[in-house]
Amino acid sequence: MSQAPAQFTPLDGPVRTTCPYCAVQCNFDLHVSGDRVVKVAPTKACPVAKGTVCKKGLAAAADLTQPERLTSPLLRHGGELVPVSWAEAMAYVRDALTPLLAERPSAVGVFGSGSLTNEKAYLLGKFARVALQTPHIDYNGRYCMSSAAAALGRTVGLDRGLGFPLSDIGLSDLILLVGANIAETLPPIMQYLSAAKHRGGIVYAIDPRATTTARVAGHHLAPRPGTDGILALGLLHLMKNMGRILPTAPAHGMVEVLAQADLYPPQRVAHECGIKETELLLLAKRYAEATKPLILTGRGAEQHAHGTDTVQAWLNLSFLSGHFGKAGGGYGTLTGQGNGQGGREHGQKNDQLPGGRSLRDSKHRAEMATFWGVTPESLPQPGHSAQNLLRVCGSELEALIVVGSNPVVSAAGAGQITDHLKALKHLIVVDFLPSETARLATLVLPGAMWCEEEGTTTNLEGRVQRRRQALNPPGEAKADWQIICELAWAIGRPHGFTYAHFRDLQEEFFRATKGGKADYSGLSADRLDRASAQWPIKSASAPDTPYAYAPTYPTTDGLATLHPPHFTAPPPSRQLLLTTGRLGNQYQSGTQTRRNAALRAENTVQIHPETAREYGLKEGEIVTIRTSHGETQLPTQFSPNIRPDTLFLPFHWPETANLLTNPELIDPHSHMPSFKATPVELLRLPAESAAEHRGKRADFPFFAVVPLEK
Repeated sequence: MSQAPAQFTPLDGPVRTTCPYCAVQCNFDLHVSGDRVVKVAPTKACPVAKGTVCKKGLAAAADLTQPERLTSPLLRHGGELVPVSWAEAMAYVRDALTPLLAERPSAVGVFGSGSLTNEKAYLLGKFARVALQTPHIDYNGRYCMSSAAAALGRTVGLDRGLGFPLSDIGLSDLILLVGANIAETLPPIMQYLSAAKHRGGIVYAIDPRATTTARVAGHHLAPRPGTDGILALGLLHLMKNMGRILPTAPAHGMVEVLAQADLYPPQRVAHECGIKETELLLLAKRYAEATKPLILTGRGAEQHAHGTDTVQAWLNLSFLSGHFGKAGGGYGTLTGQGNGQGGREHGQKNDQLPGGRSLRDSKHRAEMATFWGVTPESLPQPGHSAQNLLRVCGSELEALIVVGSNPVVSAAGAGQITDHLKALKHLIVVDFLPSETARLATLVLPGAMWCEEEGTTTNLEGRVQRRRQALNPPGEAKADWQIICELAWAIGRPHGFTYAHFRDLQEEFFRATKGGKADYSGLSADRLDRASAQWPIKSASAPDTPYAYAPTYPTTDGLATLHPPHFTAPPPSRQLLLTTGRLGNQYQSGTQTRRNAALRAENTVQIHPETAREYGLKEGEIVTIRTSHGETQLPTQFSPNIRPDTLFLPFHWPETANLLTNPELIDPHSHMPSFKATPVELLRLPAESAAEHRGKRADFPFFAVVPLEK
């Protein structure tokens, strides 16, 4: 089926599209001259950001002209990746995968991304289950907000991140940002915090570091990494003592949850969280007095082996104090990746079918089998989730197809995961730049970048927006949806993977969601040209749904179910803990931002000056950070804004943060690895080793990119 990429005729005038980065999904206009974007212009018509765009968005056009851009397929010959034709690339796919699929389809896996458009996420899930017939598909969203998604799903039967418009944040009189550094990760949202503060609202940043967000918020509480859920239990205990239990609606599990809160008096909570009891009591007083308190969790609260329980504890507090689902109050989670919300609704997750359906539900399986023209029995049951899928590469899995993800950098225990990927017989990577994962591939297929293809994305408030094409992909690169279809043809299973135009795929995707919890069936490109819409949208004439969490809930009996969270005892107070996170100028595994000269950032380990003095360290000195999973060497950066018992590493660079995180410690509900509270050793390097390290890594803080083998 291999064919030349369809050529797009550039439109007259600026092209309005969405940013390729975070889940705010700001709108801007691209001004194109010839085959280049010459200007990125924010638009006040943006329904979310109101004309603001962060530095990453403004710098995004430079990514399109990176000299390392992938423009032809690359096939490994004699240990090197060399350019080949699409026909040769598809012949490799045919010869590599067809025998495996005939004998054991479960030997082939698929790993997707929260950066894919809704249409590509849908098509990738369909490809895995209909063409490959493998149970093993998952995506890097497991490393994003899967714990919050799991807690919302098991509590109210629906996961829409924020179940309200972002503008409602400005109505709140108390905002608790739990492990959420939005000034650096979601900058345009800061305008809504400012609106709340302007109305007299109080904003707390609850984080082991006094981040930029904390400084803007004005109130900071610094619990030990991994104890956010215990803090929520302490607040619920105090709400009960103050007579502030006013449930949002009848619910299952309330008696058990309230009984558990009795076990968390202020003294215990202050000790385990490492905060002052007076700080806890003041926060409880403010929460009790607030009429519209809003709890927003981020990855700091969620990326733990008990992340679902942590979110559950905050959900329980919001629900039992009567605020869940209230305009300007309640609970929400701040999705991180550009299409992290849509990416987890339409089939990339191992247990999921389009429209937020469950692969485990026989009714849902029958609905999608009928839609796709296959039998329910042919649809595989759920396979491995992301972390376990990567860990069985080279043993249970012989081949893996990776689309738009870089697990060599982003997966927990990255060193071990890299070894697993190296052990595969076939690693096929679809990407537009040579990521660290692509460099390990046996076949690299060049995909399109954000403004080189059409599609829709869904932002952190469930708002669906059009992403419009402004340019053609360069060279022999193709739109990812075309590549996925070509893969299906190459393995001799073209049924359902022939689309004359992208719009045919898009309309099929919208129809496929009809009747699901995440129902997009009332959408069309024409409707989205008029205005964005928050799902569910159940028909062309139906309105959208700005508020998703009002009773009754999409559960069996319409009631919520609260669950008592469970936490193990925190590590000893003298144990140093590593927490990881993002820097304002960088994004995810850094495949794009590490290459962008406008987004320079330094990779250092942040350490409190008191801790540095205890270890006899000077600022900038190279240290070794070691865990039972790996070690790395980095220069120190002193910061009085971090807890003395905590170290911080950004996760954007290879061979650093995720070499140290635990690949085996996984949340039983969300399958999220533990990224945020890893016990570590801190060691000084001998002077000669430190000098040698500086010589080897002189350019490391900025790019650390090795050219792709030719």
